[in-house]
Amino acid sequence: MQQKEQNLLLSLARESIIETLSGVASRTYADISIDPPESLCREEGAFVTLKRRGFSPGSSGALRGCIGNIFGDGPLYKSIRRLARESAFHDPRFPAVKLEEMPQLKIEISVLSIPKSIEDPQEIVVGRDGVLLTCGYKRAVFLPQVATEQGWDRETMLNHLAMKAGLYPTAWNQQQCDFSIFQAEIFEEEL
Repeated sequence: MQQKEQNLLLSLARESIIETLSGVASRTYADISIDPPESLCREEGAFVTLKRRGFSPGSSGALRGCIGNIFGDGPLYKSIRRLARESAFHDPRFPAVKLEEMPQLKIEISVLSIPKSIEDPQEIVVGRDGVLLTCGYKRAVFLPQVATEQGWDRETMLNHLAMKAGLYPTAWNQQQCDFSIFQAEIFEEEL
């Protein structure tokens, strides 16, 4: 995806949150809706992550919200608009974002490749692969950047992924657990 399109999606995400908070319509959404670039009309999985800027020296910020879809659900630009709002107002881990917080929030977007099943979790490359764990009716996902940001190796990441799914840490070693991996194009607002 070109830089111009990335910037459009980042503006769209920010303006969509502000639109909900203030009632000021998103100019970017109005412009894109008239003649959307073909690349922004594809159905691709995506996540919108909100982080507090400057949380600690050298960090990219503390998580403030993150919602996404592994698989595409309509044109990408419409998905980003919806996911930005869901990240800001419906991530159950956090209270709803307030308008006065917006200058301190940094938006990151991850556009996902189509997940593919793997037989052995040893195939997972930390930092490159996002991972979807399915064990019976329990599922959890980590984006590719999560393990790197946390400083986890593969086994530690899988332990945390199992716990995120509501399983005990080493449950990912069980026969009935399935894995899919995906990659992501990740871009964020400039500081």
